Amino acid sequence: MRTESWHLGSFSPTTVVAALSILALIVAITWQSTSSWRNIKVVDVAPVRVSIGRTGTAEGSPNWQRALESSESSTSTMTDVSSNDPDGLSNISANVLGTLVGSYVAMKEAGIYTPSRGQEVAGSIAKDLRANISYRLFNESDIKSDADVSLSRMLSYRGDLRVALEPLLKNSGYELEVFAYYLDTKDMNYLEELRRDAQNYRTATQNAMNVLVPEDALQHHLAILNALSEFEAVLEKMTSNADDPYATAALLRTFGDAEANVLFSFDALAGYFRNYTRS
Repeated sequence: MRTESWHLGSFSPTTVVAALSILALIVAITWQSTSSWRNIKVVDVAPVRVSIGRTGTAEGSPNWQRALESSESSTSTMTDVSSNDPDGLSNISANVLGTLVGSYVAMKEAGIYTPSRGQEVAGSIAKDLRANISYRLFNESDIKSDADVSLSRMLSYRGDLRVALEPLLKNSGYELEVFAYYLDTKDMNYLEELRRDAQNYRTATQNAMNVLVPEDALQHHLAILNALSEFEAVLEKMTSNADDPYATAALLRTFGDAEANVLFSFDALAGYFRNYTRS
């Protein structure tokens, strides 16, 4: 995200459009390729609640990332998959395909299948498809606070935070645009750029965690740390799953949510600074 966008108070819906476009293309191809579908395992993707601990996940949405259940899978294999892909992003493609297959077969057998009904199923999937990404959630015990809430202390905090976030100035391009260039060209240099961007977010988050924060700014600072942590995690997952179109579609939706969280957290902090100087 360009650092100057923190001050705009809004963000482009490009991320949602891009995600839906990718998924629409996938679905259009998939609905035309039904010859071998009856042999694909259909999975249950009923909505589930996901608990939130030290990692952040969405709550109340279909679990597209749950591993396929198979009696043929050994415990060791499932453990290996879990350790290599703790968020289950590699399961999304099979789950989406399984849902499409199951819907197609059920409608065909009931004699009610039409292309428009198929598109309704696809639209429902597109609406719900998001990736639940693990990231560190900070709490008040992770932050050094100061009981001094004077104007001079606030100004000092503002200066310290600006220095802490300087690594973000190294990100010269909009991350979503960089990712789009990779999808278009498959030039690995774009993925490397995105990885560097993610590292800069990680460094800035670590720097900001060490800033001494006035007590009346604690919640604003905490929101910024968590938003930056989430955004960095999403960027990292985008780079490591860039060649999986289903995971990419889900991650693009998550990118939009994470971007909004960063913008809103910085906008709230800017409001704190404005209100303080006016009081």
